[in-house]
Amino acid sequence: MEETNKNKLSFIKRVYRSIIDFDAYSKFSEEPLSKAIKYLAILVFIYSLIIGVAYAGKFGNEVAKGAKYLDENIEDISFEDGILSFNNGETTTFEEGLIPVIIVDTSDEPNLDEYREKAKLYNYGLIILKKKMLVVTANADEVESAEYSQMGIESMSKTDILSLFNNAKVFFTIGVAIFIVEFIQYFVYVLFFAIVLAIVAEIIALILRIKISFKSGYIMGIYALTLPTILEALYIILNLTTGLVMQYFSWMYTTISYIYVCVAILMIKTDFLNLKKQMMKIKEEESIKENKEIIIDEPEKEEKETKDKNENEDDKNLKEQTDG
Repeated sequence: MEETNKNKLSFIKRVYRSIIDFDAYSKFSEEPLSKAIKYLAILVFIYSLIIGVAYAGKFGNEVAKGAKYLDENIEDISFEDGILSFNNGETTTFEEGLIPVIIVDTSDEPNLDEYREKAKLYNYGLIILKKKMLVVTANADEVESAEYSQMGIESMSKTDILSLFNNAKVFFTIGVAIFIVEFIQYFVYVLFFAIVLAIVAEIIALILRIKISFKSGYIMGIYALTLPTILEALYIILNLTTGLVMQYFSWMYTTISYIYVCVAILMIKTDFLNLKKQMMKIKEEESIKENKEIIIDEPEKEEKETKDKNENEDDKNLKEQTDG
């Protein structure tokens, strides 16, 4: 019955027990690996869904700000035959948005070298020119570019651009794309990180002189990533909404995982010692019981032997009298 109830643990109960109940890790480690992988997939699915929604919301908020600024401050913006017209060729720089810096220059001779160096100061930037846009990153020597005609943009008015910014399908598509990418990347990451935790579990078990299989250590590593995953999702949400930055969060993420694995192994060691003590106590009680039975049976044995001896003597005397 206990085994059946264990196998029927819901996802929520598994999350709860993996966070607060270290004794549960020994039980989890005895389950099939497929059950742990399924648990991890559901956990990463929820994590990726939260991240996708959070980033899509952040993107939508920034786009709404950009659309408002565009509507109120930019009079001339349009595409005609794949060529951008923006405030009569005026150079404009946008900062502190979803993209750290956006430089717009639709003149015939833009100063690209200056714009590239400026964009690299922000680590990442976008340069919008007359016929194309450039993506600049600080760590890349080459600049990625795309012409508007290649992107399918031929002719658009200011009204068309504003309606594009307010299109809910765009935000939904971005959210789905972020979800898919995040799910694949994070799922692969935690699968490999669980291997590291399994190795740590093997080392701790070796030090404590207990034996656990690599599969058991790997399963415990998977469940040990529960709390760090939840904390990372919360941190990303706070970062997007409030701008909170924790310099050593990645260090805290790995440390919590190691602590959970180490404590789980220690609990297994403790359970093993307690079981050993119980076995010794049971054996000792059985030994005492056997000794008591021997002590009780000993007088009865002596009495029987005496009785048998007396009977033998009586039989002998009777025989001697008969013979006489």
